[in-house]
Amino acid sequence: MGEDVGGTRPSSASRTAGSLAGCRCKPGVGRRGREFRRPDCRVAVAMFFSQAGARPRTWEASQSEHKKWVEVFKACDEENKGYLSREDFKVAVVMLFGYKPSKIEADSVMSSVDPNTSGILLKEFLDIVRKKKEAQLYRNEIRHIFTAFDRHYHGYLTLEDFKKAFKQVAPKLSERIILEVFSG
Repeated sequence: MGEDVGGTRPSSASRTAGSLAGCRCKPGVGRRGREFRRPDCRVAVAMFFSQAGARPRTWEASQSEHKKWVEVFKACDEENKGYLSREDFKVAVVMLFGYKPSKIEADSVMSSVDPNTSGILLKEFLDIVRKKKEAQLYRNEIRHIFTAFDRHYHGYLTLEDFKKAFKQVAPKLSERIILEVFSG
């Protein structure tokens, strides 16, 4: 799997499928036969389909989004300190993403801040928000791709769904590789 056969290089799809075969995803047995049930399997399958499109993962904020982020920074920096404290950052995340960051997330962000400052500067904040937005869009894309191939809306892919999906995105991929990826 993924090795050179007959002097030809393996396709990007077969290399990606080969890497998926090593994932910890194990199919279960359901009423309709073998099927993926675990959420990490959904991510692995959707990542394959996403990578098969070979689209770049870069994303740039629009001017209006950038402006909104700056406004949120200024609104949360009530004392005009020029930085956001830990609590200010939490409020900003609630305003932009609709959830309160966990202690672990806040600790992670605060530990990455320049030790010479007392908090998160505007430039750092904009970078953090851009990365969070990019991750959010990527998760949504994965969910959308998986849902497109979950023909019966069960939350998992059967072998039949899996084969049909691979035939749509990687029609030259051998059935042997598809079965190996599905079998895990």
